[in-house]
Amino acid sequence: MNFKKLALAALAIGTTAYIVNHNKKNIKYKPVQNFDLGGFLGRWYEIARLDNKVQKNQTNVTHRFILNEEKESLEIIVRGYDTKKRSWNKLEGIASQDIENVGLFSTTFLPIFAKKLYIIDFDKDYNNALVASEDYKKLWILSRKKEISDKVKERFLDSAKKVGFDTSKLIWPSQVPIAK
Repeated sequence: MNFKKLALAALAIGTTAYIVNHNKKNIKYKPVQNFDLGGFLGRWYEIARLDNKVQKNQTNVTHRFILNEEKESLEIIVRGYDTKKRSWNKLEGIASQDIENVGLFSTTFLPIFAKKLYIIDFDKDYNNALVASEDYKKLWILSRKKEISDKVKERFLDSAKKVGFDTSKLIWPSQVPIAK
């Protein structure tokens, strides 16, 4: 009986290790340094993203980062309009900054996923940011405004390409207000 339990435990550990390592690519990017968390807080408009199941068919997407001092964490609220269902969706998560002054966060969006998010490029005035997940499946261009300049767009696309993202797969959701 003990042998069966031991074999099952070994199988479970092995399977978990395989899944974790199998899903990770060699990360070619690093989080930004000299990152001021306070400058990053607030509302961001989603300018572009690699499409994903959670945000499928969404436009008018915003990301809000709110400091929860009591829990020493960030609340993340992602809100978007689903054009197929004709309804607003909201996804809430929690993040903690891994290292002070570095743009690296451990995030949890239950029950969907728990991942590291990297700020891999940003404007020093915190008006635009390029954010990526550790598995290369998620990439966002975020801005404080509903549009970005061509100069910022090209810079972020170049940054993403240099570290291995296929930017041709980015979608550019509308930020045009939804009529009621």
